[in-house]
Amino acid sequence: MNNKLKILLLITFLVIISINYTNGLRGFSNDISAFVVNIYANSKESFSNSINEHFNQRDEIIALKKRNMELETKTLDLTAVSYKLNTMLKEANLSEYAPKTKLVRALSYANLGDYNKIWLDFDNFNATKVYGLIQGGYTVGIVTNSNQRALALLQYDPKSTFSVYIGDEKIKGIAFGANDNIEVRYIPLWTEPKEGDEVVTSGLDNIFFEGVRVGRVMSVQKDESYFMAVVRPYANVDIPSFFHVIIKD
Repeated sequence: MNNKLKILLLITFLVIISINYTNGLRGFSNDISAFVVNIYANSKESFSNSINEHFNQRDEIIALKKRNMELETKTLDLTAVSYKLNTMLKEANLSEYAPKTKLVRALSYANLGDYNKIWLDFDNFNATKVYGLIQGGYTVGIVTNSNQRALALLQYDPKSTFSVYIGDEKIKGIAFGANDNIEVRYIPLWTEPKEGDEVVTSGLDNIFFEGVRVGRVMSVQKDESYFMAVVRPYANVDIPSFFHVIIKD
């Protein structure tokens, strides 16, 4: 074999080795790159989730602080009003005004598929009385007797009824549950209820005390003898847990 042939074979061998080495190195490099990219993606997702969780918690804390401030303001206002009222009652030799409430716990729905009837854990329940039910400062229904047990009828239930005032003129009416709204019926025709009027309890039925907020009038309709107002309630009880019951001696 001459020298030229030997040199040619050597060059060919080196080229083959170089190609195989390069391909192997390229594959190794690709594996490393994929590994790094995967770590980056996972780290980025984890970091993003942590950031989102942090900001969600922060927003929730801010919302709760705002709500707490609002409640503190309302408490101060109510304290001032209560003090002024009781001062006037004392001067008139009348007993102090102190509406009583009791915290009760929801146990279960009374019937499957009916989300407006709820059994309550209610100590000292008086089966001869009807109680007003409040959550978040708004009316949510009434409490009645069912086989000597406390049964909450949420205010969407047709049998949930209580007396109300409409607007600044205190127009009288009776609230009835009506699916997703409340209907205030038996409104005298000589009155002028209108859309946007606020509806509050009147206290005339001895179920609620006066002034508990119910909702706002959405529309007013006229029948033969009365007006009827459709009211959108303020309260929205999605998952019932605890309620306050109006206690009257």
